[in-house]
Amino acid sequence: MITKGVNFKGRVLYTTDFLTVSLEIDEEYLYADWSGVIDAARAKAGCNAILDCLRNHSNAKILNNNSKVTGHYPGAIDWVGNVWFPEMYKLGVRWFAWVYSPEFYTQLGTDQIISLSSQVTIETFYDIDSALQWLVNKTS
Repeated sequence: MITKGVNFKGRVLYTTDFLTVSLEIDEEYLYADWSGVIDAARAKAGCNAILDCLRNHSNAKILNNNSKVTGHYPGAIDWVGNVWFPEMYKLGVRWFAWVYSPEFYTQLGTDQIISLSSQVTIETFYDIDSALQWLVNKTS
């Protein structure tokens, strides 16, 4: 994915073959960069890693990039919506910018998750520049 104005230069807090989480200090948000096929086990492992990052680096904003996600298995949709988002809220997350995967069925899964979450303000985007612009303008 080509980005126009985004220059990620944060400190990497966690990395695997399907997720990198970094702390973007200048703009004050966590950046979660997912890739590949995300099955239920990977989704839960990655989401739990993000929770661990939040416990050590509290933040009200997350930029969740799924632009490199090529597919998913829906086994974790309820868990992400009903467990992960409420836990992130307890840890201080208030704004969540979610960049869609280009895969249509993955977008549907994202929308299902969002319909389950009621506390964190979630906005979806088709490009990272728009997501970042929305996110950095949010204030605690």
